[in-house]
Amino acid sequence: MRKIASLTLALVLLATMAWAAGTTPAQLDNLLKQLQVQAKTASGGERTFKLGFRGTKPESFLVRAMPEQRVVYLAVLDVAKIPAAQLAKFQTLARLNYQITVGKLEWDPQSTEVRLSYTFAGEQPVDFPSFKAVVQTLLVAVETVRKELNK
Repeated sequence: MRKIASLTLALVLLATMAWAAGTTPAQLDNLLKQLQVQAKTASGGERTFKLGFRGTKPESFLVRAMPEQRVVYLAVLDVAKIPAAQLAKFQTLARLNYQITVGKLEWDPQSTEVRLSYTFAGEQPVDFPSFKAVVQTLLVAVETVRKELNK
């Protein structure tokens, strides 16, 4: 009886560990393959790739899987440049952050780069339909954001 209980407990623990695993770098590579993009591996396990809608200039993306934290970070790079002295641009940035429904705008004070990012967080690995939907949503939003920030 004790062996059966131990075996049952071990199986439950294995199932819980599998359920609680975040998206791995290998799973991320599979998502990028399904998206049909050529990704390059950058520092820290980040992947970079370019993607855009037909007839538009491709955007530069960065994506990183952090399975221990159960997070996948996805960002459109170089949305705009904002020098620290341009207060009006920061007001526009704050307004846009309030308005966009998927993603957030980030500003790097050293490079002055603005990014549009989204973070998947959850116990389950990211599935392809969710990944593709966020990539498409960011591609739509980046044009509006860039237009507003470049006014």
